[in-house]
Amino acid sequence: MRSSRHLVALGFAAAAAVQLVEVRQAQACGCLSPPAVTAGDYAVAQASEQIIFEVTPGWVTAHVLIRYAGDPAQFAWLVPVPEVPDLSISPVSAFGLLDAATAPQVSVNTQDMCPISEWACHYDYPAPSGGGCIGAADEAAGLSSTDAGNAGVNDAAGSGISPVTVINTQTVGDYQTVTFAASNAVGATQWLHDNGFIVNDTTSIYMESYIQANMVFVAAKLVPGAQTTAIKPLRMHYRAAYPTIPLILTAVAAQPHLTVTAFVYADQPYRPMGHPVVTIAPNRLARDGAGRFNYPMVLARTIDEAGGDAFAVEYRGDASPSQVGTGTCCGAGSDDYCGLGNDGQCECPADAFDATDCSEQGDLVDGVTLLRALGGTYSNLTRITTRISPEEMTFDPGFEPDPTNPLPTNMYTVGTQPSLASCPQAVQDRAAFADITAEQACNAMYCGPTSECVITAAGPACACGSGTVATGFIDLDEHASVTCVPTVPPVDLRAGGDLLPDACATADCGTGQCQDRNGVAVCLCAPASAAVLGATSGAPPRCSPIRLRTHSPGAQDFAAPLAGLAVCAPAPPLCGNDGYLEKVGSPRVGVDCGGATPAAYSTSKPDGCGCQEAGGPSPAAIVGAAWLGFVVLVRRRRRGRA
Repeated sequence: MRSSRHLVALGFAAAAAVQLVEVRQAQACGCLSPPAVTAGDYAVAQASEQIIFEVTPGWVTAHVLIRYAGDPAQFAWLVPVPEVPDLSISPVSAFGLLDAATAPQVSVNTQDMCPISEWACHYDYPAPSGGGCIGAADEAAGLSSTDAGNAGVNDAAGSGISPVTVINTQTVGDYQTVTFAASNAVGATQWLHDNGFIVNDTTSIYMESYIQANMVFVAAKLVPGAQTTAIKPLRMHYRAAYPTIPLILTAVAAQPHLTVTAFVYADQPYRPMGHPVVTIAPNRLARDGAGRFNYPMVLARTIDEAGGDAFAVEYRGDASPSQVGTGTCCGAGSDDYCGLGNDGQCECPADAFDATDCSEQGDLVDGVTLLRALGGTYSNLTRITTRISPEEMTFDPGFEPDPTNPLPTNMYTVGTQPSLASCPQAVQDRAAFADITAEQACNAMYCGPTSECVITAAGPACACGSGTVATGFIDLDEHASVTCVPTVPPVDLRAGGDLLPDACATADCGTGQCQDRNGVAVCLCAPASAAVLGATSGAPPRCSPIRLRTHSPGAQDFAAPLAGLAVCAPAPPLCGNDGYLEKVGSPRVGVDCGGATPAAYSTSKPDGCGCQEAGGPSPAAIVGAAWLGFVVLVRRRRRGRA
């Protein structure tokens, strides 16, 4: 039997490990928008996969971003296509620039739910021109709210007939590629092994449907001596009626809730073919106690609730969503109006004067050039995204024209999250307030459709449903997280005879039971416990006793019940000597716990010099009268002694 520690990157997705390429911010003139330009490649988040499609009648061009981290000699990549494609390399920076320019505009505002006094200060008298009483400005409203701010071998071995027909081989960039047709999947997998492509034998199961459809395969590996930095997007041009993504093959080596985004350039908008399009409910958007935004998790939950095969249209509109490399100082010419040339930073990658600086920034100039060419060739761009787990990868999504109801630009969704952060001491039911506050740790965790996000002493956790176990993964926002996956994986990587190391040999699930799932340590927790993040990066989850249940899979706003809590009303404002309190009403009155009702004297009008009218003397008048009485009394006593 064969030992295989590295998995092939299949379809348009990554292998077991992915490469993180950071998008950094600029430190100088903001002429590139967005994102700003400094050193480094401009790819996107490590937990997502992106494909740029160009669609013309009868033809498709696919730019595929490939990610892999590990031994370069173990890298292999396999993708089915309708016919023999033309192959070339695309710039990685184009993906990051395009991702930033078309990203959905989703956010959450915080709404202060603390009570507001029914009383506001009123001022009648302007300040005199000189001396006397201190006048006030116009009336002060006093009403304010803080709105601050997702089988056997049939081939052939005995007949002498090869299961693989090699169509061509070529070197493309640092890739050695072979395009081939196959007569049966098991024989083709063995042929790949024999020719130095490190694939798992289970791959044969998922190749069969493509062989039956008479599709051909492109296999790629790195040339000897190349490093993982040489892995660049592969461009394939072939005849096809519409663009598709081979998700079935991707299931062999995909993480939970994998984000797959297609950017479709064409002369009209596009939509998923035969699959629903979802919208995001604004009332689910929220941040957890650490400020982590939950849009990626809400997107995953929304897609699961729609059947697991849905998509979100995150951008639909102009094919040039951002004039990358243009602006006040960048004019796509040779004039350096701002003196940016040779300043050590790349601000204008399309301009000749900044060529020296920009040549140091990876393939940024090529990325800008590609996006400008696409924007000039096509009139429409559609960004279509899904989040999908391996057990849901039972179909190959295609995309078709959608001339109806186009979105003008980016998807725009804003949520409002209630908060009592500015008046926690005024909440009457402190236990309920503490529970609601604790539950908000589940705002940005999604445990899966049949599982529950709960609270433990160690933080938010997943109580996995029947037939599922807890695993760790890197979410779309690049934070480590926990979710639940089927106990039996949809793809058994040992089925083809491969030997994988015992993942539980050094794993620690705390009070839970470790299980080896395709060479990954996952944890089965007892009914009264749930899985939290592992103690260190890359460690499996640990089981911890459940303290509080939410009865929800997570990925929602748990702060809504704050609006129903009784909160003590604040004391009325102080108006000074020249103002008085007037009852104006309040959208959030609160409970009068004492001190919310003003003294009678503070509601009467002053006389213009700090003296209150009918209704009682002002505090100043009381103090003044007391002082006057004291002086009179002292004088009388002195006279009596004399």
